[in-house]
Amino acid sequence: MLRLEELRATLQERGLSSVWLAAEQCGQASTHRLALDLLQVDWKTYDRQRKALLQAHAAAAANYQPPNLIPPSLEEASLHKDAQQCGEAALREGGVAILTVAGGQASRLGFVGPKGAFPIAPLSGSSLFQLLAGQISRLRQLFHPGLPWVIQTGPGNHQQTVDFFQRHSFFGLGSTTVHFVCQGTLPALSPKGQLLLAAPDKLFRNPDGHGGVFRAMKRSGCLQKLRGQGVHTLYYCQVDNPLALVGDPIFLGHHLLAEARMSVKVVEKTDPEEKVGLVVQEGERTLCVEYSDLSAEIQAQRAQDGGLQFRAGNIAIHAFELNFMEEMAEAHLPLHLARKDIPSLTADGFCLRKQKGVKFETFVFDALPLAGQTIVQMARRDDEFAPVKNRCGVDSIATSRQALLQRTQRWLQQAGIEPPFTDTQKLPRMELQPGLCLHPADLAAQKPRLQWYPGPVLGIQKNDRKEQRNG
Repeated sequence: MLRLEELRATLQERGLSSVWLAAEQCGQASTHRLALDLLQVDWKTYDRQRKALLQAHAAAAANYQPPNLIPPSLEEASLHKDAQQCGEAALREGGVAILTVAGGQASRLGFVGPKGAFPIAPLSGSSLFQLLAGQISRLRQLFHPGLPWVIQTGPGNHQQTVDFFQRHSFFGLGSTTVHFVCQGTLPALSPKGQLLLAAPDKLFRNPDGHGGVFRAMKRSGCLQKLRGQGVHTLYYCQVDNPLALVGDPIFLGHHLLAEARMSVKVVEKTDPEEKVGLVVQEGERTLCVEYSDLSAEIQAQRAQDGGLQFRAGNIAIHAFELNFMEEMAEAHLPLHLARKDIPSLTADGFCLRKQKGVKFETFVFDALPLAGQTIVQMARRDDEFAPVKNRCGVDSIATSRQALLQRTQRWLQQAGIEPPFTDTQKLPRMELQPGLCLHPADLAAQKPRLQWYPGPVLGIQKNDRKEQRNG
C-alpha cells in the first residue's frame, strides 16, 4: 500500500492534487480520512478508467455467427443422459458450489431492503432468497449435504443481507455452508477524469458491476476456501430470476464433459427489438454483445427455420471452472461507462449538488471470449427465465409472478398431480413449497409424500418433513 508521501506524488502526477482542498479546509481529521480512502484506489485501474473516457465506442464487428446450441435441460432427455450422469456425479462428490450475485437493492420495486429479500412468490410471499435456498436444500437432499452457497452482496446491502439470513435462520441451511462476499467499488470520475467527492473526506464510488465477482471471490479468500473443500466448478446465477434452475446437473454435465472453462445458458430471442445481450460466435471465440452493438438489420435476420438468426439471449446463468475464475480476478475486463448526474462536491468543496459524471463497471459475460472452450445451452424461457427488474411493465413483479404460477401449473400437469379444485379459472393460482422439487420428474417421484396446504400450496406431508430434511 502506498505511503502518504507516495500518495500525494501519485495524485500530483495525474493532476489530482485539488482533491485535497475540501478536506484540508475541514481539518486534519478529515484529511486523514480522505487519505485512507484514496489509499484504497487501484491506480492502474484508475488509469484505465481515464483512458476509457477518451476512447470512442468501437463499431461492432460484422463477422459474428450464431453459436452451436445444446437443447434445454427439460427437453429431449435422451440427448442429456451422459451430461446428467456427469453433473450429478460432480454434485454428489462435492465438486460444485452455487454462486448467487445479489448486490442490488429493491428500491426500483418499491421495496426497502436487498432485492433478494423481495417477497416474489405470488401466494405465500416467499422471498427470492427463500426460493433459491429451497432449491439448494433439495440439491443437498439429493446429492451432497454440504453443498456450499456463496452470495455476493454489495456495499449498500451487505449487512442487511447477512441480517436477513440470520433472522430467517439461514432457511435451515446452516450458517457454516452459506458464505457472503461483498463486491468491490470503483471511483466515479468527472467527464475530464477528475475524482468526484461524496463528502470532503470521501470519494464517490459505485459498485464495480457483476464482472467484479471474480476479484471479490479471490480477495475474500472464498476461492481458496472452496478449493480446499474439493470444489472445482461454480454454478452462477443472479438473485432476480426466481425461475433459475439452480445447480442444474445437465448444464453442469455438458460444461464438464466439454472441459469448458466458462459456459452460458441462453433463451430464444423471438422479438428483434427485445433488449437483451446476444451470445454469438466470432471465429473460435464465444462472446456476448449488447443489442445496441448490432444493427437493426442484423438483429432482424432470419434463419432457415424461421426463427431469428441471432437468437441466443443471455440470461446470466453460467458455469465456471474455479481456476478460470481465479485467473479472471487478475484480468482487465472491459470497462463499461454510464454517464450520469452524480451528487458530488463542487470544485470549491462547499456545495453538494448533482453534476455530470461517469460511473464505471465490468460485466461478467466479458470473460466469455477469454475462456477458450465454452458451451452454450438453450433454456426454455417459461421454465427458467422470468426476471423481476421493474415495478411494472416488462420484466416486472407481475410478469415474474405470473411466470411462476404458469410454470407450477405446467409442472403439476407433467407430474400427473391433480389440483385440489375443479374450477379451471383457478388453475393458475397454485404454488409449490420452496425446495419441493427441482423439475417435474422430481415432483412426480414424490407424489406419495405430498399434500395440499391453504393457498393452495403443495408441500411435503408434515410427518415426512423431518425425513426429507435429513435426506
